[in-house]
Amino acid sequence: MRTFAINSRLAQSHEITTFTAVFPRCKRRQERKGVHYRRLGFRLPAFGLSPHLSFLGLLGPTVARTPHDIVVEEFTPPIGFCLLPWWTSKPVVSMVQWYFFETWEKRYRMPFSNWMKRIAQTGRYRHFIVQTDAMARELKPHLPDAIFHKIPCGLDTAAFETDPSDGKYALFLGRLDIQHKGLDLLLECWRRHCAHVPLVLAGEGLGRAALDERVAQLGLSDCVRFVGRVEGKAKSDIIAGCRLFVMPSRFETFGIAAAEAMAAAKPVISFDIDHLNELVSPPWGILIPPFDTDRYGEAIAELWAHPDRCHALGALARAKAREFLWDNIAKQQEALYMEIVKA
Repeated sequence: MRTFAINSRLAQSHEITTFTAVFPRCKRRQERKGVHYRRLGFRLPAFGLSPHLSFLGLLGPTVARTPHDIVVEEFTPPIGFCLLPWWTSKPVVSMVQWYFFETWEKRYRMPFSNWMKRIAQTGRYRHFIVQTDAMARELKPHLPDAIFHKIPCGLDTAAFETDPSDGKYALFLGRLDIQHKGLDLLLECWRRHCAHVPLVLAGEGLGRAALDERVAQLGLSDCVRFVGRVEGKAKSDIIAGCRLFVMPSRFETFGIAAAEAMAAAKPVISFDIDHLNELVSPPWGILIPPFDTDRYGEAIAELWAHPDRCHALGALARAKAREFLWDNIAKQQEALYMEIVKA
């Protein structure tokens, strides 16, 4: 989403070509809102081979043959680097949206962080776009000579078009991943302090079955409702209908769902964790010491009882969220590109 949101705006005054892997029924060449797309690679489903392997093999030579002034490389975990500085003499910028090396290393039992360190030691990668200051701090030990540029994720103007209301429920919106999103902690808050507050869980994920079972075990079936995946107007409507937004994640890299709630003038309650605390913070948000479910639950119950305070916090949150409009983010990124090209 970020890449297209920015590129479609920059295509109004620059020529933008985006290379992606092939996917079912894709067109090899396509133009969308001024962005030229080229699909690389091939699919061999009979052999169980991912098209991304052939894409990575073809990407470097294709970039080398394509006229350009700057290359923007998506940092793609778990491999991370596409090695494009070896294929061009022009500047290469790596855009990092997420990484979670420990998760990938546990899943595949491969030392991805060591691989990244070795590539970094070559000195070929210099410029990185990150979404938070915490992201720069975490990557700095792996990339000691890199220059980090903080440019956060963005929002469409449509996110701001809802009218503030008292709301009828507390809302969680995101992937139903218990460990990552902290939904076990959230249900514990409801058991201890918030059983009188209606809770809507919007989203799908591998944790759905376990959450259904946990809700029943805790006796919360009357106050917790699952609504599945929501998109487009359905997502806007469900955010507009809440009184407050809960995001009890154990870790995040930005928190786009929280930003969308802020744009809809909803107060957000989260744990005080790196990355997310740069978006959700006083005076427009409420931060709770990490994983203190008693204080988190008490904060929800207190805020729920005072709709007027929800409105006040929501107004501040919406004002903050305007900094993240895609038009503003695209201008920041364009200015960075031009600075790097001219250097």
